[in-house]
Amino acid sequence: MMTNRSEEKIAAPCRKVVLLTNGPGELWGWVRPFAAELLRRGWDVSLRILPCQFASGEEERVARSLGITDVSGPESALRTALSLRAVGKKGTNAQVDALVQLGGDLLWGRLLSASCRAPLFCYAYGPKKGMGRCASMFTAYREMAVSIASAAEGRALEQAGKIHVAGDLVADSLARFPDAIREDVEEGRWPRVAFLPGSRENIRRFALPLIREAAAELRKRFPSLDALVVISPFASESEAERFREEGLIPVRGGNGEALRGVDFAVTQPGTNTLELMRCSVPFLVAVPFSSLRHIPLPGAVGVLARIPLLGPVLREAALRAKGRRTGFLAWPNRLAGRTVVDEMIGEVSAHDVAERVAERILDEKYLADTRKALSEIAGSAPLGAAAAMADHIERMLSER
Repeated sequence: MMTNRSEEKIAAPCRKVVLLTNGPGELWGWVRPFAAELLRRGWDVSLRILPCQFASGEEERVARSLGITDVSGPESALRTALSLRAVGKKGTNAQVDALVQLGGDLLWGRLLSASCRAPLFCYAYGPKKGMGRCASMFTAYREMAVSIASAAEGRALEQAGKIHVAGDLVADSLARFPDAIREDVEEGRWPRVAFLPGSRENIRRFALPLIREAAAELRKRFPSLDALVVISPFASESEAERFREEGLIPVRGGNGEALRGVDFAVTQPGTNTLELMRCSVPFLVAVPFSSLRHIPLPGAVGVLARIPLLGPVLREAALRAKGRRTGFLAWPNRLAGRTVVDEMIGEVSAHDVAERVAERILDEKYLADTRKALSEIAGSAPLGAAAAMADHIERMLSER
């Protein structure tokens, strides 16, 4: 059982750790609380931001705002490979004690581990190719650990006792950083509905008309509606202004303060669904097929999708096929193995979203039952993931 010593300063030798991450969601939801814990313990923390099709261009700025001074990336795949190989060369950096990958292809972590001869640790919500080379795999929930252990590489990890349910770093982020920036919200208005369009600018831009139209339809039913838009910390002020001009209330940050008093939410899939679950806010995951052409694709499919004329057709066909194969999208549903919150994927319109939200808001029993179910699922994960992970890594390094 991992112990949580997050409330006291740990007297340990100064260690150098390199964190690797990729997308905005992983940087904000995972790296932020974990880096804060390592810095509190006096670790020397560096961050390498890996290539990511969802990069916003603001990752380095945000990372430095977290107190991490040694930050690089994202860069091209070739430049990233050369940069990681250079980390382990004698005389270029102090000895690296540990590598922790929080998102992205483990190929990068394995490359860096071989270069600097340091153990690789990984935090993930599910199986990852190459995880058999990790010193330990951390995850958030027991169900996620079962999924990891069921993979071919995961069975060996499980037998070696290298899969650890540390807890959800998203919960740590919510607890440590109650820092949402809210505009004036008039108390007593009802209902309060939050729209979470995600961390990708092209998706948010596409979502604006849908959010505007859904909010307008809801106002016909609920004249005192408060419509909030939870904006990514990677979004610009001009983007916030666009939502403001549409009569929506922008809130920067997807944490507990941003969601305070929210009756219902509409969101994209992703870590947003874990934040909403942790805050016990009933919600709907909405994925219109028309939005799929705006989602960046990785690898060879992504290259083909950039071909003029033919590319958009290939992109939408690939994503529609993937959508038909996808199981649950929302993490509470995936963890429970049943429908806890609503999901809509397909030919979804603003009218469809507004109708479903209105139906749910008026159903007090549904709201109460859903809040209870979300709270119970969230409560199944240990608290203090960042401290538990740091404790485990320190213990392993001290035994080397």
